[in-house]
Amino acid sequence: MIYNLHKRQTGVALILTLIIMNLLLFLGMYFASFTITDYKITNSHSQAMRGYYLAEAGLHEMIYKLKNDDTYRVPFETDPDWSVELTRDNVFDSNDSYTITVQNSGVAHGELFASSSIDLIDTTTARRVVKTSVFKAIGQSGVASSTAYADGDIDISLSVVNFLEGSAHSNNVFTVNGASTITIDEDLEAVGNYNKLWMSTVNVGGETHAANYPPAAAEIDMPAVDFDSSDPNSYKNRADIVYSSGDFEDLMENNQNLTLNGPITYVAGDINLRGGQQLTVNGLLVAERDIIIGHSWCWGLRCGNSSITVNHVAGQPAGLMAKKKLEFKLWTGNVNINGIAYANDQLLIVSFPMGYAFESHGGLVSRKLTITSAWQAINIYHDNNILVETLGPTTLSPVINIEHWEEEY
Repeated sequence: MIYNLHKRQTGVALILTLIIMNLLLFLGMYFASFTITDYKITNSHSQAMRGYYLAEAGLHEMIYKLKNDDTYRVPFETDPDWSVELTRDNVFDSNDSYTITVQNSGVAHGELFASSSIDLIDTTTARRVVKTSVFKAIGQSGVASSTAYADGDIDISLSVVNFLEGSAHSNNVFTVNGASTITIDEDLEAVGNYNKLWMSTVNVGGETHAANYPPAAAEIDMPAVDFDSSDPNSYKNRADIVYSSGDFEDLMENNQNLTLNGPITYVAGDINLRGGQQLTVNGLLVAERDIIIGHSWCWGLRCGNSSITVNHVAGQPAGLMAKKKLEFKLWTGNVNINGIAYANDQLLIVSFPMGYAFESHGGLVSRKLTITSAWQAINIYHDNNILVETLGPTTLSPVINIEHWEEEY
């Protein structure tokens, strides 16, 4: 009996041992498979990011060539239909490669597409595509008789705007909608279409020229501005004082009522007026990036609308110049500009508050002009003397990205 009982226990132990061993084998295979899958996912993500930055490097190479290599720069600035493709193989001594294509949509306006290729460990290939738009201002001083000029669209909605003693010119589409009231002393000019919603009122003292009101207006090249090249005549080199963005922030924070005596003040970065800042510019204020006025109501313990005044002295440049965007936002106070308002990208006036005045003598010059929800009248006067004194001739304006980066997997 004892022998038979021991024999049965040995059989049960063997079965349990086999079950446990199979379970451990299954768990080991599962964890091995999970680890391998996780490694593949991590490696795939790493290679995807590597591919993205490789494609981005290709875009930066092409932008550098559009700025500095005459083989690329000259056709980019002269041929509206120019296109070119550049390929780099064996980047960083590997099989990685990228290809960059440029397709002009107009003179000095182009679409850049960069695709990268990276070999993965399983013999497959990771590909990424990155694209952007680039633009360069190539015109010389002056924008004819334009009180407001945009190299792209002019878009006005829910606003009261007066373009006085001059014309309003768009190199693309001119749109007025949202129950706006617009007055233009001279001509309304658009190279593309002129679109007006029936609820809006547009009073034109001269003539209307657009693709759908022929003849369309002749295109005007956007005046070039040399912000920061090594040329002695760039605004950075001509400036009486150059601030970093942080130093200028500190200057405004410590001086709520700040006067810049110029005649040229240059900020190597963004300028952001907020918290009841009162800024007076005796001459020209230039930003290497954006100028934003009225971004927020409070700045620390300071609160209120932020105002700006620009004073012009005959024979000297005057105004506000942004290498990228110039924006007047909700918490803007009084605006009195005797000078140019120039944005190499977008000039935006949005939600200008009631009870404050917006008046500019000189002109608005930008790649794109957008005015939205400005029920308090915006008054813009043309002054060609100011434009000519500020917009000196140059061929050294920057090539800038004017659209968001996009990527495709």
